[in-house]
Amino acid sequence: MLLPPGHNSTAAGSRGRIVVTLMDTAKLTISERKRRILRLLVKHYIQRVKPISSGYLAKLMSLSSATIRNELKDLTELGYLEQPHPASGRIPTFRAYRLYVDELMSKLVVDADEVQHLVKAFRQLERELELLLSSSLERLMRESPYLAYVTVPEHPPLIIRSLNLLEVDRHQLVIVLVTDLGVTQSGIIQTDVPVHKLRLGLLSERLTNYLRGRRIRQVRMRELRRILSDFTRVPVGLADRLEQVLARLREPEERVIFTEAYRLLTHPEFGEGERFRHLVDSISDRERFLSTIEQRVGDRPLAAIIGDEAGCEEFADLSILASNYELDESARGQLGVVGPTRLEYRKTMPLVLNVAQALSQVLKEWRSRGEG
Repeated sequence: MLLPPGHNSTAAGSRGRIVVTLMDTAKLTISERKRRILRLLVKHYIQRVKPISSGYLAKLMSLSSATIRNELKDLTELGYLEQPHPASGRIPTFRAYRLYVDELMSKLVVDADEVQHLVKAFRQLERELELLLSSSLERLMRESPYLAYVTVPEHPPLIIRSLNLLEVDRHQLVIVLVTDLGVTQSGIIQTDVPVHKLRLGLLSERLTNYLRGRRIRQVRMRELRRILSDFTRVPVGLADRLEQVLARLREPEERVIFTEAYRLLTHPEFGEGERFRHLVDSISDRERFLSTIEQRVGDRPLAAIIGDEAGCEEFADLSILASNYELDESARGQLGVVGPTRLEYRKTMPLVLNVAQALSQVLKEWRSRGEG
């Protein structure tokens, strides 16, 4: 949600809303009238995707076309606008988008009601990190037409709470491993021996007695295999599946998860096949993408990286909105969207911020329950 112009962004908001100061608005050297014209031009260019003329703006403002033409000329000379052709209207430059975004940032608030609505929905999920992250991406994808992403930092030293072998049906079972940060489940494990003859309760208890309180990296597979060998009936492949589950949680590399890139094809900037392929290749460079985000987000609750600000030519036609979420006290990731520089900032910035806030709150609740 955005507050009206002139609202004090450091004061408490209306009931159910918490105001946050996200970044300092850049000091502007242009007049208020120029700012009004620029704000209106950017807003309508985002919607129309074609140059905006002085005549079009005159219909929206109590100013003559001649006055607006003079102001547009000045803004073009100052680097805020471009004119693709001598007889065409103007389009915003990255400088115009930055001014526009900074003004929105100064009025941006966390909508506590919306965050609690999201938290309530996320609480319905099982305590599984991957499922929670996927649901966060689905929320961004459902409410914005952009490519959504979430980064997953290197896993902290997870502590195991329990391991359970659960019956699915007569000849199928699953492994459910509970850590202080959620639940991880294996795929279906087939067994020739009927599940009710496998003494799953006792086997789960023995495995949990060994695992409980250990960090993932302290677990030794030879000890788990020794425990399994004490039982005369054990499903073939159970030890290998158990090793796979632990290896997945032990994965040290920071990751980034994207939704389907084809969503960007709906935007005219990326409609050409070659440009779209170039875009996908650029984003697929995981190290560059992660570096770009992490260097520019810092400790801010929300950051907008617009075009050339990314510092690499490959991202020059993109805008990236990124918000931090806390995985635990020592690790955090980012969640956000990637779209054209002509991005619907007014609608999308509150969306990204609220989803990240809800994600952090649910993860904090998980940790609290784990510690308890």
